[in-house]
Amino acid sequence: MREITPVFSAAEIARRVGELGRDIRADAGEAEVFLLGILKGTSCFLADLMRAIPGDVSYGVIDVVRDVADQQFADALEIDFLNYTDIRERRVYVLKDVVSSGVIENYLLSQLRMHGPALLRLVALLDRTDARTVDVTADFRAFSITEDGTWVGFGLEHERRHGNLPYIGRI
Repeated sequence: MREITPVFSAAEIARRVGELGRDIRADAGEAEVFLLGILKGTSCFLADLMRAIPGDVSYGVIDVVRDVADQQFADALEIDFLNYTDIRERRVYVLKDVVSSGVIENYLLSQLRMHGPALLRLVALLDRTDARTVDVTADFRAFSITEDGTWVGFGLEHERRHGNLPYIGRI
């Protein structure tokens, strides 16, 4: 088993998620917030953030089916709304576990814009801006990262393991 180096503690994650909740409420005003989590890496992030946002909050989840032949430069092929919700005129915050190249996020945001949301924002648990290959910006981020590696914990899995860790670490 490879060693996992803790990078962000459970306490740091809780603090940042609380701050994000307040920032998102300020951004959305009094309107309902709709969180749209990209499975499966955002599961813990979605649950904690939803509880950290005061006022009306609802959520949905989607899965982005990718061409797995080349994981480094995978193109999104299909968006699967697991519980489709009309986002027209809603304030939508798309949650992504790790934003690196931005390819998937750019595709997803362009597809979602066609559904007419009043507001569309990207929220990254981990944001790696130095790895961008397309012009996409996370409007909100819990943490910025610059290191290559495999990230695990707080819902992030590697080989279907380590998602249950209460912290975020790097293998």
